[in-house]
Amino acid sequence: MTPATDRLPLPLHARGRLPLRWLTSDAWLGLLVCLLVLSGCGGGGSGEAVPMEGSRDVQTIASRVNGSSYPLNVYLPPASAGPRSALPVIYALDGEWWFEVLVNIAETTHARVIIVGIGNPALRGRDYVPGNFCTVGGGGHVAYLNFIGSELIPYIERTYGGDPARRVLLGHSHGGSFVLYAMFAQAPGQHLFSAYLASDASVSCMTDTAYGWERSYAASYSELPVRLHLSYATGGNYEANLRYSQAIEQRRYARLAFRAQAYDGGHTGIIPRAFADAVAFALATGP
Repeated sequence: MTPATDRLPLPLHARGRLPLRWLTSDAWLGLLVCLLVLSGCGGGGSGEAVPMEGSRDVQTIASRVNGSSYPLNVYLPPASAGPRSALPVIYALDGEWWFEVLVNIAETTHARVIIVGIGNPALRGRDYVPGNFCTVGGGGHVAYLNFIGSELIPYIERTYGGDPARRVLLGHSHGGSFVLYAMFAQAPGQHLFSAYLASDASVSCMTDTAYGWERSYAASYSELPVRLHLSYATGGNYEANLRYSQAIEQRRYARLAFRAQAYDGGHTGIIPRAFADAVAFALATGP
């Protein structure tokens, strides 16, 4: 059995502060991805930098729900995208790591989408997951979902726009587990998001709890009216995610658009491929 994995590369602001020998192989892959993204967005490499179509903004939001502050990185598409009130919004967990990856995807594919990278990695072990055997300090996931729904989303839509019917939640590793929790925590018609994108989720760190989310939902509802993309790495949390995806498929939820997809590579090595496919799936209008 593949061991549970919740290893991530260092956030951009922390890189260079630790001896390089402390980085795992997956961290090296994550660092390589970020370097490639910076190059693709005009942040490095040779030749002329490619002008960026969209724009960026940086904010901080203080939550009354859990007493924490979260840095926000926001990407806005060009004005040619049309009214911002009609645009989909991708809310990305672990924003320090994945915001630049998603911006590069949006710029490369000309996706007309707002991207919100939610930061503060020091709190991810508390905010994303319940108590588990991979990391310590869990249990803040209920309050974090409350923060997103009652504080973050209203702030983003009031400040930048976004179509409430086209919200997307994306997370990797512990973030992927939070995506699954958030989806199963809300009844049909009450989901905060229309699409849920879980990448190599750490469900094997909390097997009984993660299956409990799905079983509790299925006990009350036969339909799951969302889009769900569940990706997993052959060198990461493959077995646990494969079994979890099979459990979801066997329910045959009505109105669920579901895609489970395996990728060759390590825990972070499947990025940005998995993210690009997931975003395309979330924004698609068909099955």
